[in-house]
Amino acid sequence: MTLNRKALPVFAMIAAVAVVAAPAVAQRSGQGTAQQGANQQIGQQMAQQQAAAQQQQLAQMDQTMQRLHQLDQQATKLAQNAAQRASQAGAGRAGVGNYGARDQSMQQLCDSVANLAGDMTKTMDRIHQNLQDPAFVQNKDAMKDMDRLRVHVEDMAGPLEDALKTMDRLQQHIHAPGSGS
Repeated sequence: MTLNRKALPVFAMIAAVAVVAAPAVAQRSGQGTAQQGANQQIGQQMAQQQAAAQQQQLAQMDQTMQRLHQLDQQATKLAQNAAQRASQAGAGRAGVGNYGARDQSMQQLCDSVANLAGDMTKTMDRIHQNLQDPAFVQNKDAMKDMDRLRVHVEDMAGPLEDALKTMDRLQQHIHAPGSGS
């Protein structure tokens, strides 16, 4: 192969560009690999954060479920006590007078709150099941709304607990000495 004198400078220039460009191309290739590695690391961190948030959410839900189960048991016991007192009042006075009616009214109120506590417990159980369903988890909007519902039910546990305390005090007032019953 013979090169003419005019082609020699062009050839030298191409060779020089290749020598200078080779490290830059190699560096960009390395940067691409480094960028991919960084992106993978960020993705892994985000996945770990999501998993940690989901674990925290499930732990909080478990605590709420335990609390609701306790409230459900407390409400059931309160309703049973009210039924027993209403039965005793009816048998003792043959259902005559204001006291039997008051006990029956209290029993119905306790039954209603016990039903509410049971329904809240069942609702939280269903929310818990849905939040662990893989098909449900894939729908981000549904997950967001289900989590919002979970928060609402959790927020209702405090007022339910207060209502049970109030009803317990009411029963004590009704059956306190000097209350006429």
